[in-house]
Amino acid sequence: MNILFVCTGNTCRSPMAEALLRHYSKGEIEVQSAGIYAAYGSPASAKSIEVLKDEGIPCNHKSQPLTGDLVEWSDLILTMTTQHKQAIISQFPSKLKNVHTIKEHVSDHKETLDKLDEVYDKIEQLRVRIYETDDGDVEKQVLFTKMQDLIAEAERLEQSMPVMDVSDPFGGPKEVYCQTFKELDELVQKLTEKYS
Repeated sequence: MNILFVCTGNTCRSPMAEALLRHYSKGEIEVQSAGIYAAYGSPASAKSIEVLKDEGIPCNHKSQPLTGDLVEWSDLILTMTTQHKQAIISQFPSKLKNVHTIKEHVSDHKETLDKLDEVYDKIEQLRVRIYETDDGDVEKQVLFTKMQDLIAEAERLEQSMPVMDVSDPFGGPKEVYCQTFKELDELVQKLTEKYS
């Protein structure tokens, strides 16, 4: 299985998650990380490396931006925030079923998440139909209204869930990086159990 972790700059959260999964899976899962707005070749942040080192977890990381090749390589894309997830889905709509926040993927809210995925899928189908429908066509307004109703349903379902974002330690003191590490450590252990 190929898992891709995605955050913003690929220097804090996703490199920690990558190092943790590499550590816990003992090479049984292929793992990479990328950033929505990452540049090529930056190391993980000094505090991320320090926190991992304190826990005995090696980190040899160079940042990379999210690319179509990485998306195609991935069997599963796990993001740090809902915004990252939505950005990936809007850029790669065919990967809708493969993109989740890490918290969603290991959470105990499966029924709500399945319903949410179903609603997202319907929204995407309607978006395509709206795009393909001529502007003057009456059906376009009907489709648009249906899509607005589905978006409202998705928002209601999202609000019924706990926050599915991993906190961003960027620029914070080491203690904040330690908190993010602990959060990711718990999530990655659950992820490893899920695929062991």
